[in-house]
Amino acid sequence: MTPGAEGYALLRGALEEAGIRFAIGGSWASTAFGEPRFTNDVDILADFSEENLEAFLDRLPDSFVVAPDEARRSLRLGRPFNVIYIPAAFKFDLFPSAAYPLGREELERAISLTNTELSVGAAPFVTPEDILLAKLHWYRAGGEVSEVQWRDIKGIVRTRGQNLDAEYLKTAAEKLSVTDLLAKALG
Repeated sequence: MTPGAEGYALLRGALEEAGIRFAIGGSWASTAFGEPRFTNDVDILADFSEENLEAFLDRLPDSFVVAPDEARRSLRLGRPFNVIYIPAAFKFDLFPSAAYPLGREELERAISLTNTELSVGAAPFVTPEDILLAKLHWYRAGGEVSEVQWRDIKGIVRTRGQNLDAEYLKTAAEKLSVTDLLAKALG
């Protein structure tokens, strides 16, 4: 288990008590479905609203550092905000699902994985297709220069290859305007 596992359990509890759907994405998901790499934070896609954000902030244990005003501002602006689990100095980046083109769809499609480094029990993760698409989206948004993003993309393709839902990838890639990058990654 990672140093962040205890923090994840507490954070998950606060999200669930506030009635917020969520799924693990980012490098944790690309590692789960691709090739391992070190990361010191966890990206979580969450279906925040103004009301449930307040409920979440109220339920977040004192063992976390969060700037409530920044969290509220980030939600309004469609940006991520972070919370830090103090005992392990472990960061969680929370991404509002409504701010991303496929965010809510990713939550609908999320799957449960067991025995991850964050949780022995089942934890919700975005699907391999959705993390591949998200990585393509962020790769494009970052000017197509991040070797780390591209390595994650290629790792998912190498590991999942023929098991990826090609129709879903094609349709969603068009929505994200990353059809050319998808073809390059799959080629």
